[in-house]
Amino acid sequence: MKRLLAVGFGGMVGSLLRAGVYAIVPSSMGLWMVNLFGSLLIGWMAARFSHKSAEFRLFLSTGLIGSFTTFSAFSADWFHLLETSFWQGIVFAVAMTAASIMAAAAGLALGRKRDVR
Repeated sequence: MKRLLAVGFGGMVGSLLRAGVYAIVPSSMGLWMVNLFGSLLIGWMAARFSHKSAEFRLFLSTGLIGSFTTFSAFSADWFHLLETSFWQGIVFAVAMTAASIMAAAAGLALGRKRDVR
């Protein structure tokens, strides 16, 4: 039950944050922002919080970041682009996917860095 509540609360917070970004950046740039920033954060959090409880990790990953980022809006934009220009749709899908993977990898690398003093 605790895990479900953790995911649910994280999902509420993440979706509110995404709505806030979309209110400030209403164009498709908002979609890029939430997906790339969310991918960076999920990589960073995976490295930094691997020792935390399952509930805490579910709150952050599945709940917060899972609802902050949006595959459904990505898919909707992709299908719209495919209807208007097949190649533009393909470029969009490849670019968003590659950029998100690179952002997650960068977040993981940043999270694994130890503070050097």
